Amino acid sequence: MEKIIKLNKKHIEELGLIDYESEHQGDRERNVTKDSMKKEIIERFHKKQEVFFGYKKDNELIGYVTLKPFFPGYHHCEVYWLAVKKRFQGQGVGRKLMEFIEKYAKKKGFRKVCLYTGKDMIKTRGFYEKIGYTLINEFPGYYGFLTGNTTAVLYAKLI
Repeated sequence: MEKIIKLNKKHIEELGLIDYESEHQGDRERNVTKDSMKKEIIERFHKKQEVFFGYKKDNELIGYVTLKPFFPGYHHCEVYWLAVKKRFQGQGVGRKLMEFIEKYAKKKGFRKVCLYTGKDMIKTRGFYEKIGYTLINEFPGYYGFLTGNTTAVLYAKLI
């Protein structure tokens, strides 16, 4: 059975595991650990700037997406995070999460969804382009890392 649910603090451990197992491009080079990912998720929950939704399959949380209900522009919002465990990638989970969050945003009165990703994340960029997102701009040095993926690209989609 598959379903998308709203997440809360009780899901922090599972979210950290999803992030770790998603193997975001660049994480290994920066020595990102399960503990550092969990700590970041705890901080994000404390900020209360994101709404978290997770994709459950057979009682296992395998992916999640978050939305920040504000972004510069008239009725714009931001998909802040999308992650799917590596072994479930390529099976439509990310697409289903993005379709869900776009419908959610539209229902909340937003007209455009924006998101950032790394310029070097070619596979990720291809995914967003495939589902209708358009490249808006590049931001060199955006991530502030000393090495690796430092340039962000901004994508947007009218909903």
